[in-house]
Amino acid sequence: MEGQVFIFWNWSVALYLFVAGVSAGAFAISALAYFLGEEKYQKITRIGAYIAPFPLIFGIICLIYDLERPALFWKLLVTLQINSVMSLGSWLLLIFSFLSFLYFYLWLPERFELMDLFKLIPRGWEKVTIIRAIKSSPLLRRLRRESLDGIRRWVGLTGIPVSLLVGIYTGVLLGALVARPFWNNPMLPMLFLVSALKTGTASICLVGCFIQGFRGMSREEIETNKFMIHAIDFILMILAIIAVLLFIFGLYSSPRSSAESAQLIMGGEFTFLFWGLAVGLGILFPLVLEVHELVPHFIKHIAPREHNPWISGVITLSVLAGGFILRYVVVYAGQMSQVISS
Repeated sequence: MEGQVFIFWNWSVALYLFVAGVSAGAFAISALAYFLGEEKYQKITRIGAYIAPFPLIFGIICLIYDLERPALFWKLLVTLQINSVMSLGSWLLLIFSFLSFLYFYLWLPERFELMDLFKLIPRGWEKVTIIRAIKSSPLLRRLRRESLDGIRRWVGLTGIPVSLLVGIYTGVLLGALVARPFWNNPMLPMLFLVSALKTGTASICLVGCFIQGFRGMSREEIETNKFMIHAIDFILMILAIIAVLLFIFGLYSSPRSSAESAQLIMGGEFTFLFWGLAVGLGILFPLVLEVHELVPHFIKHIAPREHNPWISGVITLSVLAGGFILRYVVVYAGQMSQVISS
């Protein structure tokens, strides 16, 4: 490799791509569980709704911090350029942020009432026009607890395609840079989407097992939710393997510069990170554990194994670590691949 390598996008960009995927995946899996069984999978739905807004907000803060002039980030939100992937993505993230926070509110316990917050406003402030308008708004009254069921369905139905687009966008953002042959791969958006769904599922499982726990749930409810989350995860692992293989095939079937950039993960300096950690630790290892969990039900037609939170914890941490390392490798290898192709 000749020439000097300049890394303009560092780990904070990889972190942003990772947490945006977690948010998108958590929302999509939560809404999917809601439509598959509103009462049956309520635990999965509620945890996913609680997770969805916050990783993305954290990632956006990291991204703004990484900008050369962070104070001007708001300009992306007041202009819309149809031909700019970054401009379209900014609006997509804005829409998804609004939907995810609304979805978060809709699944809060019944004791949280938005109208009650206005009772805390000092009396003198009620004369302010905008506060008076919001307080009397029909939309605010529509968000009362007794009206939430119908709103949940519409927000979930709208949020599923938006969250999937956010998962795809993290790959499109890189793929739009044609000068980087490692990124200019048609399978990169799909690879990031599957990874986003995997990490979103893993985050739900992690919170369910170790943070929120299974308080108030019967053994049957625990096993039902466990089977659901592991079955989804198993399917996503298979799709992830297919996406990785197609990504590699896309590098070798593209122009010579892309094939040369593939050497970064096929014997080059990112080989262990990609195959050993992103694929081995993040996909293959948890896949083996998922097979261990699901084989009794699918092969022997007996009840799934008794829930072991430690196995679930190992699976989720492996998936989350692998998801971040995947984006780390793609971000750094993509910037180095321009040097190889020159």
